[in-house]
Amino acid sequence: MSERRVVLITQRSDRVPGRPEVRDGLEDSWASGLWEAGWVPFPVVNVAAAAVAQFEALRPGLVILSGGNDAPGTGPDSVPARDETESALLSLAARTRTPVLGVCRGAQMLARFAGMRLVPVEGHVRVRHALTGPLARTWRGPAEVASFHHWGVAEDSMPEGWHVLARSEDGAVEAFANRERRSLGVLWHPEREPNHLHAVLESMEAYEP
Repeated sequence: MSERRVVLITQRSDRVPGRPEVRDGLEDSWASGLWEAGWVPFPVVNVAAAAVAQFEALRPGLVILSGGNDAPGTGPDSVPARDETESALLSLAARTRTPVLGVCRGAQMLARFAGMRLVPVEGHVRVRHALTGPLARTWRGPAEVASFHHWGVAEDSMPEGWHVLARSEDGAVEAFANRERRSLGVLWHPEREPNHLHAVLESMEAYEP
């Protein structure tokens, strides 16, 4: 990329053991990976109104919903403030046709926003998957991906316009996208692999109309 663009990326929220503190956080590989891919990353605070103000002030070229925490209804690590923040960003992105990349929990939030149903999956935590499908055939990332999720997407709940781009060995949906909405969800962690995030971003841009 000849000119760097702004990307907003959401953060996980964690309570600090032994202290009355809640901290937003982001694995540092996100910042380095996005910078190397030609983006200027800005972490999003988990206050919906402030996140909206960040979006309106920065006019990002991409919104990333990152991993960490549980999506609503999928586990005990729920963070309502983050849910509200990401829902607000998804609405803004849809209205302005800003591309969205959802990663792991972020993909689950993207799926819920689109009206898909989340279903429990087995054998997808602390494992590596070989991918099949259109995304796996065209991209230049690693042959295997790092997986860490208990919930996936029910393929029969995908609305019109959404398509499966990758599956794991057991047939579970690992990536899904909507070209018109400029949205991609991946249920693995590209930030944990060298050059993997760059490959996902390149594939996403190639998929856009």
